[in-house]
Amino acid sequence: MINPIARWLLIVGTALAAPSLSLADSRGRTDYIGLHQVAASLGLKEKHPLFSNKVILADQTHRVELKEGSREALVDGQRVFLGDLPVLRDGQLYASRIDFDRALTPMLRPDQCNAVPPRPRVIVLDPGHGGIDNGAENKRLGLVEKECALDVAFRLKKLLEQAGWQVVLTRDRDIKIELAERAAKANRAHADLFLSIHFNSLPKDTKTNGSEIFTFTPQFQLSTRAWSPGEADDSEKEAAPVNRFDQWSAVFSKTLGVQILTRLKTFDRGKKTAHFGMLRGLNCPGALIESGFISNEAEGNKIATAQYRQQIAEAMLAGIRSYSTLLDSLRSKTAVR
Repeated sequence: MINPIARWLLIVGTALAAPSLSLADSRGRTDYIGLHQVAASLGLKEKHPLFSNKVILADQTHRVELKEGSREALVDGQRVFLGDLPVLRDGQLYASRIDFDRALTPMLRPDQCNAVPPRPRVIVLDPGHGGIDNGAENKRLGLVEKECALDVAFRLKKLLEQAGWQVVLTRDRDIKIELAERAAKANRAHADLFLSIHFNSLPKDTKTNGSEIFTFTPQFQLSTRAWSPGEADDSEKEAAPVNRFDQWSAVFSKTLGVQILTRLKTFDRGKKTAHFGMLRGLNCPGALIESGFISNEAEGNKIATAQYRQQIAEAMLAGIRSYSTLLDSLRSKTAVR
């Protein structure tokens, strides 16, 4: 095993020579970019803490922490699960180009993303489950996910409409709607932004808590779940319609996550990706939020109150408002150029 000090010196000494890298696995070839190049592209400085496998990219505004062999990154304090493992070669840490393009750049430098979408006018809210599909349940507290999701959606709809947005619900009553139809309904409404509202649960687990946000998995990458032991490779060679908006979905996930974590003070379970059917066919940026665990005793008791569900809706409103404000700022800067 390499001596920690020698390893650190090797990393620092080779950081300036960080070429691109291509590695082959069962999914084909994955291209990587050295973190020195990542830092230079994003206007950040690269730091290598002594006695650590961590690399920090930072300036006065942003801070990213990545580790060798770990998909979990910290982006401005938020947990982000990358689609590929960072790899160490010749003393230099590399991130996949997909993660650089679809996760790190949008969340840190949205001004470097592709064409800025128009300011959202039509927002589609998707209350999870419905009809015969109850979703998660906590029978002791009398909580049913489909009911909690619809209640939060109604509250958020009211807040958004008061702020001037046009809002469409994929369901406004207790009915089952197929996942693909949820995206189709958003497309028919010419949605500019889509948010699917859910609550989490783990059978026989009353301790796990927190909120997490999902965007659709980028083309060629594994979903977050597929990285778990025993799970099959679910990477897709063909791009889904919503993959056209990967960058802006990631931007939205960050503005939403900031407000959820700040206002609700929930445990941060991370920004993740999944091949969710309600996101797949979208013609706009979209995300799915698991707002909390109804199976957790403390969190479930809060979710059971109308006051807390109102707070959830207000946090979501703030996240949507931040996203919209950011787009306005980016479009303004583009116009000046």
